[in-house]
Amino acid sequence: MQCYSKAVYSSVLLALALVQATGAWAAAPIRWKFKEGQSLNYVLERGAEGKVNLTGAEFAFKMGMAFDTTWQIKSVASDGTATVEQTVDRIQINMSSPLAGTMAYDSKNTEKPAAGPVWAMLEPVVTGMLGQTFKVKISSLGVVSDIELPAKLSESFAKQKVGQNRQAGLGIGGNAFSEKGIKELITRSVVPLPEASDANAAWSQSFENVIPFVGTQTTEVKFSLAGNEKIDGKDLVKIATATELTFEPADDARAELEITAQEGSGVFYFDAAEGDRINAAVKQSSAMEMSGPQELTQEIKETSSIRLGKSPDKAPQAASEAKPAAK
Repeated sequence: MQCYSKAVYSSVLLALALVQATGAWAAAPIRWKFKEGQSLNYVLERGAEGKVNLTGAEFAFKMGMAFDTTWQIKSVASDGTATVEQTVDRIQINMSSPLAGTMAYDSKNTEKPAAGPVWAMLEPVVTGMLGQTFKVKISSLGVVSDIELPAKLSESFAKQKVGQNRQAGLGIGGNAFSEKGIKELITRSVVPLPEASDANAAWSQSFENVIPFVGTQTTEVKFSLAGNEKIDGKDLVKIATATELTFEPADDARAELEITAQEGSGVFYFDAAEGDRINAAVKQSSAMEMSGPQELTQEIKETSSIRLGKSPDKAPQAASEAKPAAK
């Protein structure tokens, strides 16, 4: 009887241990796992197309950008925070607008775009990025900090007030080629992760864009776990995103802006075992109306993607759909 009781007791302990082990595995935290000396190639793509109506005059625009980057992991602290050097190996830009004309640029080719106001604005920034290295710190949760711009790029910003431009003449709002915009692009290239990886995990990331004498637009990206997917034999964590735009008018606003329609969603595939992303794609569409000295309406569709690897030779038209593939 005593032996039987011991056997039952041992079985219960074993069952409890298995349940605990299984629960711990299921709720294992998802983390970036950087390794000193590691080298990663990522392609960042952004695309935008839409139309603007300015006091009755309507025009359409389209833009695509691709950045080939190499991440060199220089060191990893005891808490998992990595010091990373990100080098921009290649830049591609393809845009068209009645006001800006058509421009195609690929740093892989020696030929530069035709001279004009748009290229005059972009060239110092492009050359200040190409072949240059950005230094950043990235925690195991994907928090980006201490972004250090290349000296050549910092000098170009010091010489011209690019950060105050809103892509004049392109029909594209935002500050993609400003210091703030570039730092935001770097931050967005690293998917943030939840502290706890339970099924109900939800977290967010926000970015602000100040429109002088109008107000501040805030982009909030909400993340949630959407289960696992087995792709090419690899178990990947699927992270879903939903984007919300809000607007706060300035105290001294000279115009009124209203977001009349919006929709934004995306998906990230993360390799929890390797501790890096396989692929990601995000879509955002919005419509805005601005009234004041001039009446303006804008409809825009934006796409962005990030993936391991290198970009093809063709110029970017719009960001790719998320098509994860095992390394």
